[in-house]
Amino acid sequence: MATLTPTLTLTSTDVSSDSLSLSVTDSLSITKDVVNISRVGLTNTDLTLLAAATYTKSYVYLKNTDSSIAMSVDFGSTLSMSLAAGEFAFFPWESSQNLVVVAASGTPVLEYALFEA
Repeated sequence: MATLTPTLTLTSTDVSSDSLSLSVTDSLSITKDVVNISRVGLTNTDLTLLAAATYTKSYVYLKNTDSSIAMSVDFGSTLSMSLAAGEFAFFPWESSQNLVVVAASGTPVLEYALFEA
């Protein structure tokens, strides 16, 4: 069993009247020792990136590597989030619905990794 240590740090001096300095770290148990960070080109047609029937509870990393095109991330057929150009996400996924991605236009590249718990 492997351990994954995600850290989120948020800092700002001008988002409010007070300075912001927030950092959260966790220690996650991962059952697979081999994790591949992959890339896939998207189009404006839905792509099932991760099929629910294939995985158990997991942690997912997504990054839109494009400099101008947004992409949508759906759980099943419900729009769950939009990743603007350069944005990323790391989140727990229960794998009860497929994780589906689609580009707003063009052929942006999505970088992703799955860490199965």
